[in-house]
Amino acid sequence: MTAALRPPWLPPLLRTILLLGLLGVLGVFGVPGLPSARAALAPTSAPELLRLDSRAGAALEVWSGLKVLRDDGHALDFSAARVLRDRAERPAVPLANFGEHAGTLWLFLEVEIGPQAAGEWLLDVAYPALDEVDLQVLRDGREVAMLRNGDRLTGRERPLLARTHLMPLRLERGRHELILRVRSSGSLIVPLWLMTPEMHRLHEERAQLVQGLATGVMLSLLLYSLAQWYSLRDRMFAYYGLSVLSLGLFQIAFQGVGMQHLWSEYPTLAEKIPPVCVLLGITGTFLFINRALAIAELSPRLSWAMKIGALLCAGAALLVLLGLLSYRDGQRIAKVLGQLPTLLALPLAWRRWRQGDAAAGYILAGWTVYTAGVLVLALLISGRLPATPLVLHGFQIASLAEMVMWLVVTGVRVAALRRAAERVRHDGERLRLLAETDALTGALNRRGLHQAAGPLLERVRPGQMTALFLLDLDGFKPVNDRFGHQAGDQVLVEVVRRLQAQVRQTDLVARIGGDEFVVMAAGLPDEPAALRLGQALLDAIAPDIEVEPGQPCRVGATIGLAMVPDDGRDIAVLLERADQAMYAGKQAGKRQVRRFT
Repeated sequence: MTAALRPPWLPPLLRTILLLGLLGVLGVFGVPGLPSARAALAPTSAPELLRLDSRAGAALEVWSGLKVLRDDGHALDFSAARVLRDRAERPAVPLANFGEHAGTLWLFLEVEIGPQAAGEWLLDVAYPALDEVDLQVLRDGREVAMLRNGDRLTGRERPLLARTHLMPLRLERGRHELILRVRSSGSLIVPLWLMTPEMHRLHEERAQLVQGLATGVMLSLLLYSLAQWYSLRDRMFAYYGLSVLSLGLFQIAFQGVGMQHLWSEYPTLAEKIPPVCVLLGITGTFLFINRALAIAELSPRLSWAMKIGALLCAGAALLVLLGLLSYRDGQRIAKVLGQLPTLLALPLAWRRWRQGDAAAGYILAGWTVYTAGVLVLALLISGRLPATPLVLHGFQIASLAEMVMWLVVTGVRVAALRRAAERVRHDGERLRLLAETDALTGALNRRGLHQAAGPLLERVRPGQMTALFLLDLDGFKPVNDRFGHQAGDQVLVEVVRRLQAQVRQTDLVARIGGDEFVVMAAGLPDEPAALRLGQALLDAIAPDIEVEPGQPCRVGATIGLAMVPDDGRDIAVLLERADQAMYAGKQAGKRQVRRFT
């Protein structure tokens, strides 16, 4: 295998990712001697009282000040939750991540506002995929604000239309208690930030820039795949486009851009799009890998398994879209089926890569990065990783990296298709030349003459005539009888060489029979010029031809001439009339040029 076909960086990359994945699994699930993620994030004895003394550059992550009360039966309202606030405890989970929790969470936060900090604030619950986010603000035990948010509300029903669940607060000097009720059909991930409107605007501008760039990359990849599908008619690009579109829409929904800009008045879409898109993305992955690795050529059964996997994912996506499966059901099916394309095709991809298939190597690299992203996402939604910005965007980064790697795969495939097309073109050209060329002399045969004559017949203009010369050798049979057919073949080859030496490369020389030849010359000013060229052809053939050392032989020719357009514009008609002229020349004594009359 050459270095060009086997990227040297792929084996160490695979080993590194596998090692990191193993360490991550050991750290998350726990083995003797290694602390688990939950143990490392055990709660402190009491939450901190958050103090805000200034508004300058204020953006505060409030996790350290939270207490949590779990309400698995959804039985509490705000009044009951306030009564039970003493039972609330510091959350014993990774940062802002409660995982897949079917109940309600009550979060309690106390904030002390200094004289310089009073004014407008924003509480940002920075995870878009939450169904209900309700906030009560108390001051001195009295309610001063009640706000509702969540992706089950339309854009007009939200306090502020934003990517995340944004709550505008008016916090005066003194102590405030914030009580947050959170519910979700998915994972309960609750990153909380208190910040001034100015800081949020700056933060959001950066976030929108990143999401815009990511969306632009996805859109570019989608347009590329559609253009290649249209031009090459290869379904692989359609499957690639399906994966790109699905993962792109998932990221738009997951990052809150869709709810903010696209479907803010259709909150039902916010619940259906993520699982549907993930399932359709897996559908595209099954089909793309099946096509890109040409699995059917090596393992028809495995190819059918990939197609069945795609069908199952597409069916599950349809059931979620119709409401027959819930958000969580779709999420669970995606977890089960999401890694099947990799698991099923990995041995074959590895084998192809080892055999020198460059596309398989890039697929393996893409899988490695994507698997790391899926692992991060799976650990995030199961509550085993902290909800830091890098972790929240880990799957998006891995998806983009995989899509770009798959773009390289499609590039390799396009190059292979072009090489195959070039081979077909060359083979077709070679077959055409064989079909239109005389095998002995290399001149055109009768078929080749008919194909090539068209352009010369079209060049006729006033003062630009075309002449067709039909030559029949005189004295050729005695050469065969005396010296043999091999010597006769040498004579035919030499005659063609001499004829070609008298005309331009744009003119035609053909052998259309045993010892019959045709010369077509364009751009002649008049008939006398054509007759002079005919005489030059006779003179070129006349000298002796040495077929064996010391054994010269001599042949001549009689030439019939037909002129275009005077004698016609059809090649068959011209040949017939030149043949009549040549026969008349034979009758008149041979070895002459005779014009058709």
